[in-house]
Amino acid sequence: MANTVEDTARMLGRTHDIRFDRLMPGYHDRIANNAKASQEHLISENFPLMIVKLCLFMVISATVLFGAAKFYGSIIAQGGHSISLDRQQIVIGDDVIAVPQNMIRFRSQRNQHNLSQLDLYARWPGVEGYNADNAAIFDSADPAAPLLFVTIEPRDMTRDMSGRISSIYEKFFAGPPIEAGNGLVRRPFSSESAYFSEDLYYEVDSPYPFAARCVRENKNIADPFCIRDIHIGRDMMITYRFHANYLTDWLAMDRAVRDRFTAMLVE
Repeated sequence: MANTVEDTARMLGRTHDIRFDRLMPGYHDRIANNAKASQEHLISENFPLMIVKLCLFMVISATVLFGAAKFYGSIIAQGGHSISLDRQQIVIGDDVIAVPQNMIRFRSQRNQHNLSQLDLYARWPGVEGYNADNAAIFDSADPAAPLLFVTIEPRDMTRDMSGRISSIYEKFFAGPPIEAGNGLVRRPFSSESAYFSEDLYYEVDSPYPFAARCVRENKNIADPFCIRDIHIGRDMMITYRFHANYLTDWLAMDRAVRDRFTAMLVE
């Protein structure tokens, strides 16, 4: 059986376009040339507009990049700190506290309104947050820098550290009181207790004495620190940590911490 025209053309290597060109010579060439000319004409007509758009895009991009660099540059310069004095109300357990953002230690907590634990830091003395004037203190790598590290959370014990002297700590002391100066005595904890590397410093002859646990200085610990916890509000516990060098300021420090955070409570 004779082949069809398509079969014949295929066998001869003639595609549909070739056959069409045989009927209308140069058709596809003209189509291609017209398309190319149209494209070149379009490009030539739109070239000035393209230049304007490109310049505008570059200006916008530069502005955005400059703004971003300025914003993130300030964050880097601040080391993650905030200079904002805006007070943020945070619910912790049954209490609400309004804290300046420049005292909130972690950036992730600065946009939270309900936390199980809030981490703060403050310069001592003054119990104030980060600002341009004290930036060097907050950025210091010196463990003895005059900083207080504060944790606020719901109470997990019925008594604060002062109330635990006779009810808990007394059972773990390794020896008699040792005069520590500034109205305090030191009691080392037994090596068999959970506090084996610590000493308790507390106020003598007081119905509700100041008390702080301090890491005992030794060859492995060159920069000892102390911690103390107090209760404020309905059900809030504040634990603050400081370098042992500032234990001599215990009376002023404890009063300042208590007054500062009590004033932040929202009724």
